[in-house]
Amino acid sequence: MGIMTRLIRLWKADVHGVMDQLEDKGLLLKQYLREMETSLGHKQRQAEALTQRMERISGRIARQAQEMDKLEEDLHLALSKQKDDIARMLIRKRRGIENASVHLRQQIETLMQEKSRLSETLSHQQLQYETLKAKADVYCRRAGDPVFETTSPYCPESLYAVDPSDEEIELELLQRKETMQTGGTP
Repeated sequence: MGIMTRLIRLWKADVHGVMDQLEDKGLLLKQYLREMETSLGHKQRQAEALTQRMERISGRIARQAQEMDKLEEDLHLALSKQKDDIARMLIRKRRGIENASVHLRQQIETLMQEKSRLSETLSHQQLQYETLKAKADVYCRRAGDPVFETTSPYCPESLYAVDPSDEEIELELLQRKETMQTGGTP
């Protein structure tokens, strides 16, 4: 039984080794970068949708506040004219709007928390993407893969000839310091 187990393991290891040799690492790297870009784009659209939703809810709250002000004026008038039945109806309506406003404010708070978490995740993943992209550039230069050099947006030929300027380095340093100060991971 031990010999069979060893032979099976050896066969599996050999098959995995052959598969690793068949895979084009450059193409896999390009595919991983495309998938990360797609994922980042999706998350950015989610963040934008959350912002739009919060704006719509804020607009509803503002309209309800205006309606509450109008109801307050009408309530004052009904009380001054001693129209208790109308005042009761206005109070009931006002309370309903107040409850709806409280519910909408809770929704905004929940959306803000969700957007905060999403923004944190997005910034972390963007940093990971930039890191992987930089590593892909290094890999492209070392591998000398003609596919990368001619067609890859991740390894443009201009990267081989131009070193980053001092201003670019200063800008990245400032961005990283700001990320650290806001609680992100550099």
